[in-house]
Amino acid sequence: MEYRNLTPERATQLCAAALTERGFDLDRVGEMSVALITQEAIKKLNYEFRGKDRPTDVLSFEVDGPYGEMVGEVVICPGAAEMGVDELVVHGTLHLAGMDHGDDFGESEMSRVQETVLEKVRGQEG
Repeated sequence: MEYRNLTPERATQLCAAALTERGFDLDRVGEMSVALITQEAIKKLNYEFRGKDRPTDVLSFEVDGPYGEMVGEVVICPGAAEMGVDELVVHGTLHLAGMDHGDDFGESEMSRVQETVLEKVRGQEG
């Protein structure tokens, strides 16, 4: 899975686009981080926080900041990814923005919003 093109600027652009699409005011959101980790590390996190003893592609951790702003981390495992890293950044950010997809991601509203965000970002690139 290709992830070497994920620069801090690109991660910021993707996160901002996803949050904007969900109606968040970027000046009030707080801080977010995106981390790329190994399959072993994400398997441990997936077990610790979700009780699932297997690697996964993305996890999102939300924390309220000191003034109620959203602060969070999107943790991505490129080695376990079935979609591109750009898609996983948006996917994890949408989870932080309160979206969920249930068992059928492809038929969910979250899937449609994710594709809309990616199309907008690609459109900005020319």
